[in-house]
Amino acid sequence: MTDAYLYDGQGQSEQGQSGQGQGGHDGYGEHVRACPACSAAVALLGWPGPAVAPPDRLREAVLSGARRRRAPAEPLVAEVAAPYAEQVALMDDLLAGLTAAQWEAPIARHGTVRGMIEHLAANDARVAVFMGVPGPAAALPAHRRWRTQAGSLLERVSAGREALLGAEVELAGARRERGPLRHALVQRTFETWTHADDIRALTDRPAAPPPDRHVRMIAEFGLAVLPGAVRGKRRDAATFVLTGAAGGTWTVPLSPAADRVTVLISADLVAFCRLLAGRWPPGSFPYAAEGDPALARELVRAAATLGCDG
Repeated sequence: MTDAYLYDGQGQSEQGQSGQGQGGHDGYGEHVRACPACSAAVALLGWPGPAVAPPDRLREAVLSGARRRRAPAEPLVAEVAAPYAEQVALMDDLLAGLTAAQWEAPIARHGTVRGMIEHLAANDARVAVFMGVPGPAAALPAHRRWRTQAGSLLERVSAGREALLGAEVELAGARRERGPLRHALVQRTFETWTHADDIRALTDRPAAPPPDRHVRMIAEFGLAVLPGAVRGKRRDAATFVLTGAAGGTWTVPLSPAADRVTVLISADLVAFCRLLAGRWPPGSFPYAAEGDPALARELVRAAATLGCDG
């Protein structure tokens, strides 16, 4: 009800006479005189005091919404930065709702949820350091430390040029491989989604795969790095048919010398991404294969080693 009394930061008494605000709303004046809450709010308009910082959760919610809607400047940058921004915002929302006990709840691979978020921040730091992002203050809580770094990384990437996407950086994972910045940013999207789903499972929430086009990008990243996880030098290529709304067919040479397709593997697109994350044991992964069955098994096992938990 106080909106009628706001005009260039001034109160009703500075804008008109006879108890009327902008637009002459007589009823508003009567309401304010009878309503203690509105009377106090209107009185405060004429008595500016010292600025008060918003509560942390409100501040983070507003910033999260703004970051989620801010589009990077260049299209190819937006293609990889926007999915990461979306997953960061979703993870931020999840973490904001955790209780103290849930932060310390045991979780596979990283001890506790807190340990998992510290691990995620450490993997993000590989890209952040490359982008010249300063490390967040060590005294910050785990949530704020991760979120501050991820937000700064997104800002730096979003302001960058498309040519930077080809620069080589260190990728996360036990293999310690290097790849273009574009792959590293897709990997950050991938790992953030994976750990968000870990938290959803822990807190009895349903899994939430990214939009179809983002899942397809993650699968393409996994297929691009898969040859590096295959043992020995091979002259084979493998065709993957990944089904689902954003599915497709990809033929992957397992070495530069590959000269023949010897196996075709069919699987669900989202399930394949969870295999890549190490969240689906290769021995029980559902797929169909035509051609060399031993190579199919080897590729499924190799795909399961490409996650970021190493």
